[in-house]
Amino acid sequence: MFTKTYFNRAAGVLLLASGAALSSCEDSTEVAKPERLVGEKFSGDTLRSPLKGTIPGRTAPYYMTKDVTVNDGDTLWLQAGVKIIVIGNPRSTNTFGQATNNPTFFINGVLLSTGTKEQPVSITIPDNLKGDPTAVVDVAADPAFKGYWGGINGDGATLIALQWTNIGYVGGPYGANAPSGYEAGAPKYGISMLASKANARFVLEDSYLHGSVDDCVRLQNAKFSVMRNKFEKTGKAGGDAVNVKESCEGDIAYNVFVGGSTNGVKVASKAGAVPQTNVATYNNTFVNCGYRQTKSGRGGSINYEVQAKGLVYNNLIANCRFGLRMRSDDAPDAANTRYDNQFYYANTADQVAQFNAATAGSLTTNQPADTRGAAQENNPRFQAFDLATAAGTTAAPSATIQATNFLKPADNLRLQAGSPAIGKGRTSFQPLNTAPVTISGIFQSTVSAPGADAGAYQSNGTGNLQ
Repeated sequence: MFTKTYFNRAAGVLLLASGAALSSCEDSTEVAKPERLVGEKFSGDTLRSPLKGTIPGRTAPYYMTKDVTVNDGDTLWLQAGVKIIVIGNPRSTNTFGQATNNPTFFINGVLLSTGTKEQPVSITIPDNLKGDPTAVVDVAADPAFKGYWGGINGDGATLIALQWTNIGYVGGPYGANAPSGYEAGAPKYGISMLASKANARFVLEDSYLHGSVDDCVRLQNAKFSVMRNKFEKTGKAGGDAVNVKESCEGDIAYNVFVGGSTNGVKVASKAGAVPQTNVATYNNTFVNCGYRQTKSGRGGSINYEVQAKGLVYNNLIANCRFGLRMRSDDAPDAANTRYDNQFYYANTADQVAQFNAATAGSLTTNQPADTRGAAQENNPRFQAFDLATAAGTTAAPSATIQATNFLKPADNLRLQAGSPAIGKGRTSFQPLNTAPVTISGIFQSTVSAPGADAGAYQSNGTGNLQ
């Protein structure tokens, strides 16, 4: 007995085929567990293009040797346990990472990636190219900033939904035939949705993103939710972990940002944009961000600018080059942006001076529920993390702080009992929740409500699960 169920959603039409085999022996009945598929099941070891249907989880990896396109109207579903190793053209290994050989996903339909904590989806490069991911490495030599492959371009997508998905070593350059809006030689973003379709949605949950040459995530003209992820080594000499452009609405919450080149979160709109960019940034943890950006006054933790509006609450910002910045030369919509309850820690007086992103004409001001103090005051008491790394100055950051851009295996940014960050959050506001996605039996987005403690890890065990 076979049944077919059709789900017609804004994300497109997903065909889910399930089968149930029934047999009877006297008065007992056995029902086989149905297999869920989106379209056809992919078979083989090497991804092909165009691609649609279901890639099932398995022990053996799949391989990506060239660009893969998901066409308009099609859906690609990566199930829990899928591991994709990007190797590029196997006949031209010496060009891997160059403009002619850095494979990219181009999503013009729907991409679903539904890993679990126990069985994440992984899209990465061969282990022999990674060096030692646990060692502090000079930025110029770090494989994380090589840009071996092109990441996910979802500019034409209706929906991208990624859950418990690990993506690393992205940012290879565009070639001579770069898509409209991109320049030849420019690094590709880790994940981009500069959406060309109305009502495009982007959901990123509980995932790990590691190593990007420029922006790790860039969004435009999209409804979105970025929840409970970990970002490390984002941007070699520039770029943000999450860069939100005009006509976006959504939430960025419970994420951990470690050692980003510029900001963990950057939010901007533009004159006359409809809708005006509106982002709630709350309960995130930022450490060691902003030190590889060489442009004056750039970089640090959170930056709102260019007529953007939103909410900024409950963020824990430790040893970043700048604190929350309401940029002055291209000012945000200050009348419609509310911020408070940031928890700041600084190891040096130079960092203390930048709690309010003290660039000329900064609009950022102290708020009554902020936590701030002198150097080495208000230690958040992470369970395990070195807060004494020599940072140099804002004008001349040290090479050490620039390369201290990831969590070592023993590090733990959860709060110890008695941390002064406990109880410093505000819970009297609501997330925007602009991109809810429910696909029965396959994907359910989850927006976490504001937490009572500052930062991504809550003392009651909720928040970030990385």
